[in-house]
Amino acid sequence: MGHFGVDKTLNMLEEKIYWPYMRKGVQRHCHRCSACLQAKSRTMPHGVYTSLLIVSYPWEDISMDFILGLPKTQKGFDFIFVVVD
Repeated sequence: MGHFGVDKTLNMLEEKIYWPYMRKGVQRHCHRCSACLQAKSRTMPHGVYTSLLIVSYPWEDISMDFILGLPKTQKGFDFIFVVVD
């Protein structure tokens, strides 16, 4: 997903902590973060999508991913593991 951008990240951090040159540090981090760069790409604005292969047999080609940040379950989980066959 990437970060919320420099301003939102800075606002969230300022609620709890402070360090000298904080804005510069947050800017540097957000501009170098690979997750941010992929999520906020100008050429591919939704990340890298690839088509699923058409296969002949089950389990010949699978993809796996985690979906994070969901509402917590009764046991405290907030993510799911997704497998596509």
